[in-house]
Amino acid sequence: MSPATGPRYSPAPDGPRMPAPPPKRIAVFCLPGIGDAILFTPALRALRAAFPAAQITAVTMFDGAADVLRTNPDLDTVECFDFFHASVGASLRYVLALRRRRFDVSLLGFPANRREYNVVNALVGRRWRAAHRYRRQRWRNLVFLNNGVVPETHSRHNVEENLALVHALCERIGVPVPVTDTALAVHLTPDDLGDGARFLAGHGIAPGDPLIGLHTYSSTFKNMARKCWDKDNFVRLIHRLGDAYPAARFLIFSGPSDGAVNEHIVRHAGAHVVVVAEPQVRAALAVLRHCRIFVSNDSALMHLAGALGVPVVALFGPTNPDRLHPWAAAYSVVGRDLPCMPCFEYSSRPLRCANPQRYACMAELTVDEVVAATHRMLGGAARHGSAALA
Repeated sequence: MSPATGPRYSPAPDGPRMPAPPPKRIAVFCLPGIGDAILFTPALRALRAAFPAAQITAVTMFDGAADVLRTNPDLDTVECFDFFHASVGASLRYVLALRRRRFDVSLLGFPANRREYNVVNALVGRRWRAAHRYRRQRWRNLVFLNNGVVPETHSRHNVEENLALVHALCERIGVPVPVTDTALAVHLTPDDLGDGARFLAGHGIAPGDPLIGLHTYSSTFKNMARKCWDKDNFVRLIHRLGDAYPAARFLIFSGPSDGAVNEHIVRHAGAHVVVVAEPQVRAALAVLRHCRIFVSNDSALMHLAGALGVPVVALFGPTNPDRLHPWAAAYSVVGRDLPCMPCFEYSSRPLRCANPQRYACMAELTVDEVVAATHRMLGGAARHGSAALA
């Protein structure tokens, strides 16, 4: 489905519809991570269009997510609180301080299928508490604490799930559902762009040099590292693409969990590889925007590359490409079509493989397939929004 066609959703949230005064203060919880935060930005635009006078505050749990959202013009405030490492007492004090600010509305950005998230939402939103009813663990995770609930589907993209939440909230309050652009929003400042230019110049990369970006790993949280392609496959891919495109330089973008994998790749892949390990996400994005193509596991950087308009070759296994493909950018999905795919569902449970062959969905992806997809993308064969399942 093209992003331009808008979301498909079940319009009526739980509870009666009734006209109500528009909210003055809205809290948006973008807690899971950077990728989920960027996939909420079309919903932020819709929120701002629907409630232009409201004060909208985003709360994140990771610095990187806050860094991506901090320059978003649809937000008045961005806050970061590390619920993951904070004590229960410190977390409760922070949430109660939010409650004292009298937010009329609180929303849980998709996905947020955890008991703790629903408790936070219930404590902060005084009039309306919007969230999804998930297919797994819905009652165990206390979905009933929310009074504006949209059912999760198995077919909508995560961007569409977020837009469905905003649209249902508008119908609940009795305001017109806004029609807005659904592009992802990444706002880089002149300082960010300067940082990117200095990084490239410092590594001898001139403007216009052909750059191939890669993200080779992922977060290890909830066993997500198992959705990644093997590091030696990335080594072989770099050698193959280097032979095909002798002038290309390879930029490997490295996050907090990626160091050991990327050290291995650099050690075996040759001299034309540069690691981008900028601690500030926007500085890394100012480099990424110069890439001709981006080859990536399903990760936040995959979504950020798409948000910057960089064509993406996306490697998928346990997660669902229909819900998580790069949004509004040219892309090609390389994946298997096994009966057990996709196996990952949004819940508090970590990724687990029930296939006797153990993550065959990723192990069976070949270098030949990824090289072919990259050639197609660089040659312009992949059309906007296509998903070629190898």
